Amino acid sequence: MAFMEKPPAGKVLLDDTVPLTAAVEASQSLQSHTEYIIRVQRGISAENSWQIVRRYSDFDLLNNSLQITGLSLPLPPKKLIGNMDREFIAERQRGLQNYLNVIMANHVLSNCELLKKFLDPNNYSANYTEIALQQVSMFFRSEPKWEVVEPLKDIGWRIRKKYFLMKIKNQPKERLVLSWADLGPDKYLSDKDFQCLIKLLPSCVHPYIYRVTFATASESSALLIRAFNEKGTLKDLIYKAKPKDPFLKKYCNP
Repeated sequence: MAFMEKPPAGKVLLDDTVPLTAAVEASQSLQSHTEYIIRVQRGISAENSWQIVRRYSDFDLLNNSLQITGLSLPLPPKKLIGNMDREFIAERQRGLQNYLNVIMANHVLSNCELLKKFLDPNNYSANYTEIALQQVSMFFRSEPKWEVVEPLKDIGWRIRKKYFLMKIKNQPKERLVLSWADLGPDKYLSDKDFQCLIKLLPSCVHPYIYRVTFATASESSALLIRAFNEKGTLKDLIYKAKPKDPFLKKYCNP
């Protein structure tokens, strides 16, 4: 989809900040493995819930991905012999529920893309970095002076907001950062008013905030470009974090 195109009809706009809850309701043993049936709910309405089926190996993959946080998460240990015993399966089910409870209690982990994809694959299966890069590339066809140096993967907490390191072709040593975001369900301004607001951003000046070099928006997304500080943000300095590291690594285990 081109940057200035309208979003497709019937597009579901999710509020990614609405919390998910998960309850391991049951298990079912097959010939060589056990599947765990999990009831997932978005928000407070029981009507907005669904079931997913996960194996222990799926939990193990999730846990391996979350190791980047440096947190010690209570995933039940592996067992090669006797892992089909009824008592062991019941004990493991309780352990997996506790594992999910610990993750849900952490405000950073509970909102991260890794967990969303695990619990809600129907709505979080897309590669948002690729979507953002495609739309940004379409935009740069009419603005050839900009060039993408590299994507800054997962440096922010918002799932549908992506960052790219940029440069101006005639100033190759200068680095800027582009942030692109899907507008989501909270766009209340009219398109005309929103465009006016975006155009005002480069004129805003604050002694402690980098000035916006360029900003633009469509009906469904927006992007802006500003200078990139190699030392990172104020939060990076406080946490002694490298600015290009993923958000989970920088801020989940201070």
